[in-house]
Amino acid sequence: MNGMTIVWIVVAIAVLVIVIALIASAMSRRSQHRTEQQAYEHEQQARANAAQAEKQRAVADEVDARARKAQATADEKTAEARRLSAGATERRDAAAEARAQSDDHRTQAQNLWPDDGSQNREGYPNVRSDT
Repeated sequence: MNGMTIVWIVVAIAVLVIVIALIASAMSRRSQHRTEQQAYEHEQQARANAAQAEKQRAVADEVDARARKAQATADEKTAEARRLSAGATERRDAAAEARAQSDDHRTQAQNLWPDDGSQNREGYPNVRSDT
């Protein structure tokens, strides 16, 4: 082998190494670009999911607020019903007491009227229309 053949072999090997390095570099860049693209897509998906989660949380907060308002209204109605029921009970008791007093007064009045037919069954004087 002469010196020129060795030079050509070395040059061929150098070119081959350079071509392999360029191919490896291109593959590395392509792989990195693919990885960056995947990272970008994941980040976009994460943002979309975060926005969706925020909307769902807002809806949940709104529903919770409506539930609290409905519960407050129900509590208010319950309190009003209790007040009305207590008022009705007081009025029933007052009516029963008034009825009892009325009956007592009627009984006393009937006991005081003379029993000569000049009064009717309820204790009121009979009014004659033939006068």
